[in-house]
Amino acid sequence: MKPVTRRTFLAGATALAAAPPGFGAAGPRLAFEEVTPPGWVQDVTRMAFIAPSAASAAARAGAQVVHTNVVWPYFPLRRDGGGLSKDDARRLRDLATECRRLKMKLVLGLPPFPPVALATKHPDWRVHPDDRGSALEVVAREDDLGTRFGCNLGPWGDYLIEICAELLSDYKLDGYSFDGNYHPSLCFCPSCKAAYRADRGRNVPAKVDLDDVAYREYLVWRGEQLEQHYHKLQRRLKGIDANAVLMSWTVNAGRYGHLLHSPRAMPTRLNRLFDLPMQEWWLDETNFGASVAPAFGAAYLRAVAGDRPCASEPYLMARGNPAGTDSFPAHERLTRSLLAVANGNVAAESLSWPGHEGSAQTSLREVARRPRWLPRARPLPWAALLVSEQTRQFYAYKDIAGRYLPHVYGAFRAATEAHLPLTLINDWDLDAKELARYRVLVLANSAALSDAQASAVREYVRGGGGLVATGEASLCDELGRPRNDFALADLFGVGYRGRPKAPQKWPMLDEAFWRERSGPALLIWGDHALTRDARLRRLVPGRSVNFRGPQVAVSEPRAAGEVVVRMRPEGWAGAPLPAAVLRSFGKGRVAYFAAALDAGLWSHAYPYQRLLLARALEWAAGVAPPVEVVAPLCVQASYFVQTDRAGRRLVIHLFNGVNTAAGHGLPAAEVPLREEVLPIHGIRVLFRGEAPKSLRCEPGGKVVPLRREGAVTVGEAPPLEVHAMLVGEL
Repeated sequence: MKPVTRRTFLAGATALAAAPPGFGAAGPRLAFEEVTPPGWVQDVTRMAFIAPSAASAAARAGAQVVHTNVVWPYFPLRRDGGGLSKDDARRLRDLATECRRLKMKLVLGLPPFPPVALATKHPDWRVHPDDRGSALEVVAREDDLGTRFGCNLGPWGDYLIEICAELLSDYKLDGYSFDGNYHPSLCFCPSCKAAYRADRGRNVPAKVDLDDVAYREYLVWRGEQLEQHYHKLQRRLKGIDANAVLMSWTVNAGRYGHLLHSPRAMPTRLNRLFDLPMQEWWLDETNFGASVAPAFGAAYLRAVAGDRPCASEPYLMARGNPAGTDSFPAHERLTRSLLAVANGNVAAESLSWPGHEGSAQTSLREVARRPRWLPRARPLPWAALLVSEQTRQFYAYKDIAGRYLPHVYGAFRAATEAHLPLTLINDWDLDAKELARYRVLVLANSAALSDAQASAVREYVRGGGGLVATGEASLCDELGRPRNDFALADLFGVGYRGRPKAPQKWPMLDEAFWRERSGPALLIWGDHALTRDARLRRLVPGRSVNFRGPQVAVSEPRAAGEVVVRMRPEGWAGAPLPAAVLRSFGKGRVAYFAAALDAGLWSHAYPYQRLLLARALEWAAGVAPPVEVVAPLCVQASYFVQTDRAGRRLVIHLFNGVNTAAGHGLPAAEVPLREEVLPIHGIRVLFRGEAPKSLRCEPGGKVVPLRREGAVTVGEAPPLEVHAMLVGEL
């Protein structure tokens, strides 16, 4: 079920509706309140996706939760004389009994599609792609899910909820996962038209068109209706069993391909209505897994989940045509699983990849050596990177891969390679309470900010917080409507003047060469705390360098000394423009980059970009991180604070990303499948301020001696193979 129905929904709903719709119920809007998962969910560290016959194998591997598909929605409801067939009822009851015997939770994967009989009797319950009634002419077929997309805004949504309620009551399930049950971009079914007219006083937009602000407003409303549908589902399930859960698949919380999907099929905030959101974690969608995209994806899923349990399932499929799992090294699967754990995710493994059952069990058993230090941990707050869904969907929708992802990936890469504590946050986190946790905030071309969000950032900096912003941050409102100037122009100290224009005539006849060369500029800098770095001097001894990436033309600040870096875009006839402006605002510090080094670091990487961004974070924060890992660039460090009955501790995850075969194949097609470990020696950890009472390396419990070096407490980790944790009791 898993890979088929979600992809079918995303592709089919777009084709069916020119984009998809619906959910919820007409009537008063519900205030958004995230779900509080039952206590047992907090202790989940291992899940398995299985065939119904593989429950025993999953239990032997140490899975705490299993997901499987046994039955499909039925019609009519049991209360109306229907229900499951005798054979389906027996199979589901036997499986539930077996999982209870094995002390595993059973989460039923229920395909969210109306059965043929229901779709035939109530064709108006389906998604209507147009207002001509063409959906009513489609014949529902068992072998074609595209003929029976149900609109969960109307009666089908309520019907699905009742099916879930009946199965939960009858078979004592632990919860559900859906491979689908999102919203289409547009729907003209009777329920949708009536609800939109009643709620907003207008008709459903005529077509999917993100250029049209009225459609953007509709898409926001669509998301709110889907949230209401899930609010209703959660209340129904937990009214029957307070420990019942929804562990469902998400389509916008970290996977590269899903981040490109537009219009979105669910609002990002919906992840907080799942007790445990999950993602298919494809590591081969860009740079074939050798980039920071997979680590970012796992960290972002954790962010949209609200620092609660979430799961990334590593996909074994290698990129290509045909794609397959042939000759897939077991070590690569283990490495992918431990990368998920290092970024705060539950390890989720499928036991259904042919020929790879053993590697799934090995990965689960390896994670089972770590469960004590994984639950109830929250990222150590120091720097926060806004990953703005408003910006992705309403500003960058025409070129998400160019105008959105390079900025957030580049900022994430800079902090990762500098081993700085970085937490990803969401649009709704831009308020005084959440921002107060961090020393510095990063707005990586976060163009779409509401007035209230901009005000929260302003007061945060005025009160002493740091800000690093790039590109067109705050240039638009929350729906992507352009402002005349940055909403945060007073913080940046400069005003928006557009984008530098490329020359109208190419200086050479080879026009294709110059198109490929788009976006270059010469950067020049002088002496400043930002650029006063020995490594930077070695990399750029002449204090000028060619840069390629997005650029913004801005006005001169009142104080000329605030310009730390200047740029001369190719073809620019005027004086060099401000490229980096560093200044104070209230009690805080602001670093604004008109030359978007974050996007440059992702798309056209040079080391100086990482150094300048990392230095800007440290300068704007005004204080060094409380803990620092000193290690090669291939080591990812993530920092968590865990609190439980036994006390409070710092858990530092160390992940070794070395691939000893990297770069040996055709660059456009190479798949970085890791086969062996190259241990990393000499990793040090530095504690400033509060130092742990003791430090050990887990799993294994090896004590790490601590020593004082001036004002810093230092420890050296044992050689790092794939993944380890330094656990410091506080």
